[in-house]
Amino acid sequence: MTDNNGPLVEGEPALLIFEAFETIVANSDEHDGMLHFDGQIGGDAGAALIHALGRVTAELAAEDMRSFLPGGTRNKRTDGQRRFDALMLLMERVSAALEVELAARSGRH
Repeated sequence: MTDNNGPLVEGEPALLIFEAFETIVANSDEHDGMLHFDGQIGGDAGAALIHALGRVTAELAAEDMRSFLPGGTRNKRTDGQRRFDALMLLMERVSAALEVELAARSGRH
């Protein structure tokens, strides 16, 4: 079981999201320059990933909608591009949160 007392990313434990990413990587393969993965992520890790990813996707959708306001630079990102961008952004946020946590723990010892 994962320690849920660490940093939160998008309101979810970063370690649980990281655990879900580990499952994705373990069930992936590269073919023709594309990363493919298959399988199920269940339990707390899967729920944390889905919730956090939904929040980041909604954030990007709102950003895209604001780009169409007067004076904005229109963002014509597709739904697929938005989902990919959300996944990458979530991975960056989890990585940053865990790096800060690791640095803080290292400084205490």
